Amino acid sequence: MRRTLRRAALLLLAAAPYLPAGEVWSWHAVDLTVLKSSRAEVVLHGRLRTGRDFTTAQQGRTGVISRFAMPRRVSLIGGYYYGREEDSAEDWRNLHRVFGGLETLVYRTGGIAVDTRGLVERFFVPDRAQFTRYRHRFRLGTQKPLGPYLSSEWFFDADGYLSSRNGAGLRWRFSRAATVEFGYLYDARRSTVGEPRHVVVTQFRIDPFLR
Repeated sequence: MRRTLRRAALLLLAAAPYLPAGEVWSWHAVDLTVLKSSRAEVVLHGRLRTGRDFTTAQQGRTGVISRFAMPRRVSLIGGYYYGREEDSAEDWRNLHRVFGGLETLVYRTGGIAVDTRGLVERFFVPDRAQFTRYRHRFRLGTQKPLGPYLSSEWFFDADGYLSSRNGAGLRWRFSRAATVEFGYLYDARRSTVGEPRHVVVTQFRIDPFLR
């Protein structure tokens, strides 16, 4: 299973340059756990997006994510983000997002884990009507200190299919408290939203309670 996962991740990374897309972006996230108990945790989150081939900051956001453990390997998720992003006229605007949903571990054996997550998000953006987005993700990865991961996430709104993000990369837990990920995702979008994008992604997680 681990060999299959590794091959699939390498295949997606190798195929990335040949997938049709207009722009190359990068998304960089940092998560810091600030409160934790046996059943709940609170995480501070920040993310920066660059667009136009890495040369321009396009979006920044910060917020908080809360998780509450429930029976049968299920977690309840809720949170809020505040952000600023560049619109099509190259002006900056504020945005607010609240979200909630469920995450569950559906399979784990031999160092391999598969989880799934479903979220409902409500966006509040000046000069635009409020709107709701639905997203569902599957993620497959190893539980070793260093190993590949695969992910697929699908987005929907009131008009139906919105986009899909399929990615692969490497996850490295270089200490008990810190993990870093580096990978690639292909962001396929509905034609009314924009053309597909190649995205380089990084994520740094710090959980000082794991020491």
